[in-house]
Amino acid sequence: MTKNQSYYLDNAATTRPFEKVVEQVEFCLVEDFGNPSSVHLPGVRAKRLVEESRGILAGIFGVPLEGVFFLSGGTESDNLAIKGLFEFPLSEEVELITTPLEHSAVLRTTDWLKARGVKIRMVRIDPSTARVDLDHLESLVGPKTRLVSVHHVNSETGIIQDLSAISRRVKKKNPSCLFHSDGVQAFGKLEVNLKLLGVDLYSISGHKFHAVKGSGALIMGKKIKLNAMIHGGAQERGLRSGTESVPLISAMGMAAKKIYGELETNFEKVERFEQELLNLLKRSLPELKILVMEEKLPHIISLAYPMIPGEVLLHHLAQKGVYVSTGSACHASDKKLSQTLTTLRFPTQRIKETIRISLDPYELPERAAALVDIFSEVVLELKRLV
Repeated sequence: MTKNQSYYLDNAATTRPFEKVVEQVEFCLVEDFGNPSSVHLPGVRAKRLVEESRGILAGIFGVPLEGVFFLSGGTESDNLAIKGLFEFPLSEEVELITTPLEHSAVLRTTDWLKARGVKIRMVRIDPSTARVDLDHLESLVGPKTRLVSVHHVNSETGIIQDLSAISRRVKKKNPSCLFHSDGVQAFGKLEVNLKLLGVDLYSISGHKFHAVKGSGALIMGKKIKLNAMIHGGAQERGLRSGTESVPLISAMGMAAKKIYGELETNFEKVERFEQELLNLLKRSLPELKILVMEEKLPHIISLAYPMIPGEVLLHHLAQKGVYVSTGSACHASDKKLSQTLTTLRFPTQRIKETIRISLDPYELPERAAALVDIFSEVVLELKRLV
């Protein structure tokens, strides 16, 4: 590794914006800076950029233009999709089903609902697959179940939930029940036609696929009545008031178009690199523990080295210019054990040792071997200290 070379392997936390995305943001700030609600030419041009992005996302998801709502990110999208279905005070007993593996944007939102009388039911996770126990899910769904919320891809393990199978079980028991999925870690890596997946509401975040932080969307597969959380000038058809951030929305559409134009090629590229990286790591460090599951993205790798705390390993790798994480970036300062790994019945020591490598097709090192050399060097240094 040359002196100034570094390896950014924390793409599940955030991605580097595409160069053309950055240029588009600047263009919108300097040239097409009008308010998209204004009827003069600058406003019309700004509105056109917003609608171009709406059209791109609608085409990707297979929904009408009216099914795309621009928001500030995945957290707001999760909140709107979940809170928006309930009116308070409650007029009847209602239930929501979710999993213990969800992002905090979902789990903290369900806590908020629980405090206001909504019954929250947790579906079991099969530790052998890290996927939803479909039989248990079906047993939980009843006439009072208003919403089921299950993420598409887990941010710590890369496990892919079978949304189609989940939807079939849910709709079989209660056809009027809605199905929401947090797709923040899946969008840009997997096909996401909502009709084929059987998903009613889907949340995405722009900075996870080379757009800009502060951008996101809620996608609706059909017309659904939601209660707005932000009131004002009735933008986004009254569901999300506030002047639209044209630079961020335009950038998000541009990034989504590029990503989906290269989806298959990118997936294969990451898959090849992951296999090469893991094979070399196993050869160099046979004691390394790697989470291996059948249904997971190659983009996210969960691994641990015995007796070396993940946080210690992370910091020593960073000193060598290798940037990884110990789990979800939203919990980086949280000293609690990972709820995801706890649910999967990992031993406490293994959880404390676990780090996450998250790959991106546009951010891959040229040689996996160079990365493995650094990793092995750091592990051997730390082994002498423990």
